[in-house]
Amino acid sequence: MAKSKTDRIGFILCVLVAAYFLFAVAYALVNAHNYATDLPRQLRYVVGPGLIGVGMLLAGLFLRPEKRLLAGIYAASVLFALFLFEAVLTVKSVRGSVGLAGYIKGASNDYERFRNAIPPSYTIQALNRKLAVPELSGALLSGIPNEEVLLCTRDNEPVSYVSDRFGFRNPDAVYGQDIELLLLGDSFTEGICLPDGSDIASQIRAAYPATVNTGTRGAGPVFELAVLRRWGPAFRPKNVVMLFFEGNDWQNLNSELKKPSLQGVFDLSTPTGPTMPDPALVKQARAVVSDWWEEDAQTLSGFLGRRAWMRNFFALQQTALVLGLHYPRATTDRPEYLEILKTAKTVTEGWGGSLSLVYVPQVDRFVGLLPSSAAYEDLRQRVETASKTAGVQFIDLTPTIYGSDVPRALYAPDSHLSEEGARIGAQKIIEALSQTAVSE
Repeated sequence: MAKSKTDRIGFILCVLVAAYFLFAVAYALVNAHNYATDLPRQLRYVVGPGLIGVGMLLAGLFLRPEKRLLAGIYAASVLFALFLFEAVLTVKSVRGSVGLAGYIKGASNDYERFRNAIPPSYTIQALNRKLAVPELSGALLSGIPNEEVLLCTRDNEPVSYVSDRFGFRNPDAVYGQDIELLLLGDSFTEGICLPDGSDIASQIRAAYPATVNTGTRGAGPVFELAVLRRWGPAFRPKNVVMLFFEGNDWQNLNSELKKPSLQGVFDLSTPTGPTMPDPALVKQARAVVSDWWEEDAQTLSGFLGRRAWMRNFFALQQTALVLGLHYPRATTDRPEYLEILKTAKTVTEGWGGSLSLVYVPQVDRFVGLLPSSAAYEDLRQRVETASKTAGVQFIDLTPTIYGSDVPRALYAPDSHLSEEGARIGAQKIIEALSQTAVSE
């Protein structure tokens, strides 16, 4: 009887461990376009877990009861330990990034001064979708003007800025002079969780005082092209710098191509709308924003509800990241990106300006025990090739960050650039633009 019970327990433990790894293989194969396109990903997401899963299944079926029980106990204990470690890392990750939701513990009244601007968890593109904007000329491409914008909270204290006359993050006085440089980008460009003076645009102003920052959270390459087309001809900057974030810009490109509010952006005869926000549209936007603030966006539960943390937990994503075994999704071909750069260059050259592209690597490259940079190189090479094909200056921050003493220190706990990371990024951009100016 005891022997039969031992046999059953050993079999169950072996099968449970096998099921976990074989399910991971099945998921990778169902999503083969993301996880099984090349040898490194095939080894990591299919072959490796497949061998473990099959091995444990065979152990459960064919080993003698005593050995089966030992194999099951050892394997289940290791898997359980990995989940405990993942739990610790997940809590640490949530603590590091919860500020992105603007969560202020026990201080709901502190939100009052921010309620006229878009909440941290929402984007301008979400606002256009909510307003059902039918075309580019009527789209909002900037935030609500002259309002205090909550970027995040740091140590339970709000980090914010006051938007300028157009709704961007700039001192309004910058428009009283000829614009030298126009920055395009997403939250890295906007300077998420960095106070005024520490963000990348502020630090670039040390060399180019008349720098206009149009960066906004959630922006992708198509959105940025629309921003350039609307404000570029009005500002006529000598330099236009577009930041490309390795973490999600390639994916954002695919979704933006389908948005009604961005259709026609490649056609230079398509109107892009007025530079000053339409008062009627701003009024509608304020009503939507007011509703958003009434939701649970700034609660801890609201923050967790918008993250796929449960799926990532069962995938042991944080553990794999620490080990250097978490690879990004495979890069698919996006010929539209080259078209974006070509169009942006044509627009910029329309007033005699020059276009540069800055590649911003994601922090995941720099945190693993095992080297994993090769898994990220395909995207970087695609972006560099598109840049060179379009005749656009390519400024790569990847080697600059790798060359620092502690690359991870250049990123904040929320995975955006830290103050030091923004400083080094700004310095690299300034140096590249200066060298170009000398060569010309």
